[in-house]
Formats: sequence, structure tokens, C-alpha cells
Amino acid sequence: MWGLFQGGVMGIQIKWDCDLDQSVSKCVPQYTFRRLDNKDVQNTVAPGYNFRFAKYYKGPGEVESRTLIKAYGIRFDVMVFGKAGKFDIIPTMINIGSGLALLGVATVLCDVIVLHILKKKTFYREKKYKYVEDYDLVGNSPACETP
Repeated sequence: MWGLFQGGVMGIQIKWDCDLDQSVSKCVPQYTFRRLDNKDVQNTVAPGYNFRFAKYYKGPGEVESRTLIKAYGIRFDVMVFGKAGKFDIIPTMINIGSGLALLGVATVLCDVIVLHILKKKTFYREKKYKYVEDYDLVGNSPACETP
């Protein structure tokens, strides 16, 4: 009977947590209800839920008048939240492919920075690449002989 004479604010929370890979019958919302306005009547300016509005009109003799109405009521705040998901192989493969491509781009970008921009670029270039100067070994290999 609290809302009948003073009004009030009720919060309705609806929580959805659904795994759409399973049956739809397992996707059931959870409801919670709670009062949102201040219940302490002694320490509240205007307990419950109320608001004022005025109606303006002209009376006899073109005299403007107004009627101030204080209305009480029950307000329902409905808050719906949650999550739902379903596994799909195509977005998974796209994400894996994108991640691998980003790893390749990161490698190239690091090489460009280290070998061309940093102050010790010659030191890093010597460590990254191995220069072969023994041409006799290359020319005497069996793979280079012509029949």
C-alpha cells in the first residue's frame, strides 16, 4: 500500500545470459525488483514519487488563473542488460588470419626501424645478416657444375 498514497519508484532489472549454441529453452531471463525511492518518510522532502504541474485558464472577466496539481504515481524503471553469444567458425578464422597478418607486418616494421632509423643500425645489420666472402666454396660446390 506504500505507492497508493505517496507514490513510489520501482526498479525492474531483467538479466539475460544466453549461450545460443544450446537450446533456446535454456535462455531464461532473471528478474529482480527493488524500490528505488527513499523509504525514510521523516528525512525526505517529498516521499514517494510525485510531481507538480499547472493548468492555466481564463476565468470570467478574462482573468487568468491557474490550478496547481500535485500528482502522485508509481514509476517503473525497466533496466535490461545481459549478453548472448554463438560460436561461428568464419569470424574465428578471420580473426586468426588477421592476427597472423599483423604479426608479419610487425616484423617488417621492426626491421625497418632497427635497420634504417636507429643510431646503431650498422651494428644491428651486421648481427642480422651474415656476409659470405669465400667465393671458392660457392664455385666448387657440386650444384654449380655443368654437365
